[in-house]
Amino acid sequence: MGRSSNLTAPAQMPDKALELIGSRADGLLQSELRKLLGIESSKCSRIVYKLMQSGLVRRESIIAGGYRTFLLRLTAAQPTSHHIDAYLTEIYLLYLMRGSMN
Repeated sequence: MGRSSNLTAPAQMPDKALELIGSRADGLLQSELRKLLGIESSKCSRIVYKLMQSGLVRRESIIAGGYRTFLLRLTAAQPTSHHIDAYLTEIYLLYLMRGSMN
């Protein structure tokens, strides 16, 4: 029997990785992320590296089960739903104000 197919498209991997990392308040091991995404270790490392370079994820070296591994956490740079809601409200209010000026 072959490998299980990965349902996440390659272009969506970073977004899915962010979602998975953010779903755990105490962080997610990089090895767990790899398993959840169903990808090889090297590909997972590249995705994590790009997320780190973008300032979205931080990686902490830890010992788990007697082995060195990495714990992944979202950085404070992540937009929260509160920020997004406030932004959309501001845009909507500007739209309403412009409409009332005409």
